[in-house]
Amino acid sequence: MWRVFFILFITILLSVACKENKQRTLAQQIVTEWTGRKVTLPMDVPCYNMSRDVSCFEISKIPYRILVYTDSIGCIGCKLNLSIWQHLIHETDSIMSGKVAFLFYFYPKREKDIMYLFQKEKFDYPVYIDRTNSINRLNHFPAQIEFQCFLLDSNNKVLSIGNPTLNPKVWELYKQIITGEEADKIPVTTVEPQQTEIKITDLQVGKTSEAAFVLKNTGTQPLVIQAVNASCGCTVPEWEKQPIAAGKSTEIKVKITPEEKGYFHKTVTVHCNTEAGSIVLNVSGTAAEP
Repeated sequence: MWRVFFILFITILLSVACKENKQRTLAQQIVTEWTGRKVTLPMDVPCYNMSRDVSCFEISKIPYRILVYTDSIGCIGCKLNLSIWQHLIHETDSIMSGKVAFLFYFYPKREKDIMYLFQKEKFDYPVYIDRTNSINRLNHFPAQIEFQCFLLDSNNKVLSIGNPTLNPKVWELYKQIITGEEADKIPVTTVEPQQTEIKITDLQVGKTSEAAFVLKNTGTQPLVIQAVNASCGCTVPEWEKQPIAAGKSTEIKVKITPEEKGYFHKTVTVHCNTEAGSIVLNVSGTAAEP
């Protein structure tokens, strides 16, 4: 019997390893295919700012552009990561002023939903509402969300690809290309989560519940949390922005508002200066009607 379990275990490991290798190979293919390619920008897509029609800025004299494309498939709220983009825009304005323009192209299924998100997040930056998905039809972007963001030069040629709101290392690479300076490497530390999964027993549709994960810095260097990403817009994380000293603990608070009844499981990825680079936390439960 133990041989059967051993063979099954090895089969599972090989399957996981095979899947990871395929994903890594696909990522390499996408990066190779897109680096150096010129992106065509449509000329007839209207530009908006906080639900108002505006004239977009002139980008011809700006040496770098960060192009962000978001379609209407799946959870738009978790795809947009507007709060993180606002932080990156503010950082760009402070250390790379005049060098970078952000080009947000959205293909929404329901414009009201996306405008509501802009207002809710107080996102005061020009965006393009591409009602006919023309930019994607012109360029045929990769289907994977992590590869629907591009760093372009002044001729709209792709210098790098990747979504910095999903992986802080991409942002460090973007900054290195733009400034020509290698970013200082943050010393790694070790982190011990008090728990990696929290089950909430009183979830209700439309009602906000809260879970708190405790992370202890068990290493000798300060813990730096660079970003925290949730797998859905109905899950909103909050965390301490200052470094956590060695031996100290911090909380990752997660606000959960289920949108439909039934089983609920979402992940929260904490990007930090550990050897692995991230910690995955889980929130689960069963949402009932109010």
